[in-house]
Amino acid sequence: MTPEEESRLVRLEELAAHQQAAIEDLSRQLTDAWKDREKLRRELARLSDRFEELEDGADAPSANQKPPHW
Repeated sequence: MTPEEESRLVRLEELAAHQQAAIEDLSRQLTDAWKDREKLRRELARLSDRFEELEDGADAPSANQKPPHW
């Protein structure tokens, strides 16, 4: 193998290693974002359920509502 070919091969191997590291980093970021999304989705569902419960109980006067004789 000539020195030029060896140098080119080394550069290609370095490039492949950098690309592999970038792919692994992006994969980790995607996995973390997916976990965050799922956590937020569950929290939204929980808060939506809680809001519906509060709306169902809205027949009672609010603590901030003035009494009818005012």
